[in-house]
Amino acid sequence: MRLPARALATLAVLALVPFVLDDYYVHLLIMSGIFFLPSAGMNLLLAGGQLTLGHTAFFGIGAYTSGLLALQWGLSPLYGMGVAAALAALVGYLLGTITLRLRGSYFVLVTIGFAEVIRLVATNWIELTQGPLGLPGVPPFDLGRATFTLTSKRQYYFVMLILCALTYALCARLLRSRFGRALTAVRQNENLAESVGVSAYRTTLVAMVVACALAGVGGSFYGHYTQFLSPELFAFYNTVTMVVMVVGGGQSTVAGPALGAIVFTFLPEFLRVAAFYRMLIYGVILLLAIMFMPRGIVDALYRLRRRVPMAVTEPPAGGEPLVVADGRAVGGDTPLVVEHVTVQFGGLTALADVTFSLARREILALIGPNGAGKTTAFHVITGFLRPTTGRVLGGARIDLTSLPPHEVCRQGLVRMFQKASVFPECSAIDNVTIAGHRLGRAGFWALVFKTRATRREEAALAARAASLLQFTGLAGRGHEVASNLSYGEQRLLGLAIALAPGPAVLLLDEPAAGLNPAETQRVMTLIREIRAQGVSVLLVEHDMKLVMGISDRIVVLNHGQKIAEGRPAEIQRDPDVIRAYLGAGQADARA
Repeated sequence: MRLPARALATLAVLALVPFVLDDYYVHLLIMSGIFFLPSAGMNLLLAGGQLTLGHTAFFGIGAYTSGLLALQWGLSPLYGMGVAAALAALVGYLLGTITLRLRGSYFVLVTIGFAEVIRLVATNWIELTQGPLGLPGVPPFDLGRATFTLTSKRQYYFVMLILCALTYALCARLLRSRFGRALTAVRQNENLAESVGVSAYRTTLVAMVVACALAGVGGSFYGHYTQFLSPELFAFYNTVTMVVMVVGGGQSTVAGPALGAIVFTFLPEFLRVAAFYRMLIYGVILLLAIMFMPRGIVDALYRLRRRVPMAVTEPPAGGEPLVVADGRAVGGDTPLVVEHVTVQFGGLTALADVTFSLARREILALIGPNGAGKTTAFHVITGFLRPTTGRVLGGARIDLTSLPPHEVCRQGLVRMFQKASVFPECSAIDNVTIAGHRLGRAGFWALVFKTRATRREEAALAARAASLLQFTGLAGRGHEVASNLSYGEQRLLGLAIALAPGPAVLLLDEPAAGLNPAETQRVMTLIREIRAQGVSVLLVEHDMKLVMGISDRIVVLNHGQKIAEGRPAEIQRDPDVIRAYLGAGQADARA
């Protein structure tokens, strides 16, 4: 694996540091490195939108595991570190399987409670941990043999530098890969992420396991460096310190936790000259940093640099035309069947025994007045809502009824939401690249080591994203942050996002809502082109000119019941439809 020149230069400079600084500053750098390890892991979780305030629990688990193995069984700290990382990861996995379905403050509270439980165990299990007295005499770190025991601050510094470099490389690979894009998607728009095949639960669980393993490594090294362990390791103050390092340095960035660990380890020490007012000054500095650098130091430094717009990679001239549908998607002659679906919310019936099917290469419109149950039907089909009775079948009669949204996507059904739904902080091309998550096949370790197959896959996803932007007319806007696009452009971007997973069935919820006539005509043209490539389209739309102009068949809902089904000309003449929805004026609409 070749390292970039900048990385090599940085490592060279850091390797010279202990030769020009005294032991006090080397000690501070070692402590910075120790805190960087758990902070880097916490940053992975924050990248997925999950804040943990119990990370000291895994730091302490790592420290006590490695320390006890060395004290009681004479296991080398080098091997004890591996066991500590594995145990912390296992505990993190078990906790994550229970808690990661929670979101926001609930998850935060659970992690705080878990850390307090572990602290109480360490305090009260006196036979094992000696309780509040702590564990003195933890053996110093060695490299697998007693003859390679570390004895000086300089030696500890170099081992810590290696651990930090490996951690930095690991986090860089993860955050800049398909996995990192999945974390970003979950944080910014979880429903949209699920709809394009990203499992929020599975993605954040992997992040938690990695984060806990890194905390275990950091705790192990800390125990053998200080050679003393006590329940104070689990103090809430240490978790707050990690959060400050991540947020102050720049959360969701690779360099943020590293820079934050250095700054917020050195800063309190430099403020010792202020004696009594040290913590007050520290608090004021933190407050000012949050006010003027809300995205962290790394972002502030980046904004000082000259910004160069990111160019969109164009598809190669004369290359293969864009293939909208992915060949691995489940299709068949009837890729979607809705059978006797009823949805009840207490005493309200949103859908009542609704049945319809969608054929391959067909455009089926689902129309009706507001509150008729159209969006409810979309929620049921795409896994966001379980029906009270009935079922939904995909291609080859696969039952989709109980599948979560990301699994429905993997069966080839992808939706576009009623309101403009994008990943707002990402560029347009990154939005579409993120949405291609389902088409990626590289596993965790392939992403970490960035294998040749992984690099080819990344290039293919980027090329597909560029092609989809070109297909939807947004090729010149690829570098724009999605939230800065106009409403019409965001709708077109939403269509590109829905196409990115390569659907066999595309569900469009009011794609022309809020668009001007020219944009609506563009959407009609795109839908026809999508159908021409073998994709079946289920459409909800109030624009009757669009519906009558492109639909092969129409299903009409009213008060949750299907009142009509047929070709556009038949629907226009149906007296029940005219009375319930179209009215005399709209019944005369023509394409």
